[in-house]
Amino acid sequence: MPSVKKKEISRIVAAIGRAIVEQRLVPGTRLVELKLVDALGANRNHIRAALLELSHQGLVSITVNKGAMVSCPSQQEATDVFAVRQLLEAEAIALAATRVEQSDLLMLNTLISEEKNAVEQGMRPAAVELAGRFHIELARMAGNQVLSDILERLMARCSLIVSMYQKERHAHQCHCDEHTRLVELLATGDGDGAVRLMRQHLENLESSLDLTQEEEPVTDFMALFADEHRN
Repeated sequence: MPSVKKKEISRIVAAIGRAIVEQRLVPGTRLVELKLVDALGANRNHIRAALLELSHQGLVSITVNKGAMVSCPSQQEATDVFAVRQLLEAEAIALAATRVEQSDLLMLNTLISEEKNAVEQGMRPAAVELAGRFHIELARMAGNQVLSDILERLMARCSLIVSMYQKERHAHQCHCDEHTRLVELLATGDGDGAVRLMRQHLENLESSLDLTQEEEPVTDFMALFADEHRN
């Protein structure tokens, strides 16, 4: 049985992690320990332990003498996360197609309805969170707990990536439609079709992000310090 300390740290991790996934805490937000102590009714040691755990999950960055902040995933990290999702989610939906039950389809369709409603009302953070839950539930249906746990952590990091890099603010409606088609394929037992669509779905999501690498600025130091040189 978890100790009181572990339960408290888990509570704090869940609260901060949920706020990050729902984009109520955006990338780059400083996580001031004393403010978190007051806001979460916790002691400072537990806050520190929770922030350390969140850093291990890739959701928080901790810098010496600067403290903690919500992570700002790099463009390379974003590309890497989607590459891993391609591998894992193709396997997850292939397994889910062999195990899907009517109750699973009902639950997935409920999530899609909630996601569409969030999109229509302009509730972007809620739409992102619901889209993530859809993918997490698909992984759960695969029946592999390790796979499900890994994807759940990846989805949290992906929420940060979408928050930072999504260039198409209306892309969510298209993603909702693809979720609907995925459920339709699962309902007919078309595992191969579901795998193909999942791969295309993830490619579409990645393409809605602006991951173009900016060129490092070239500075002409001779011109910059020309006056200094003459002096």
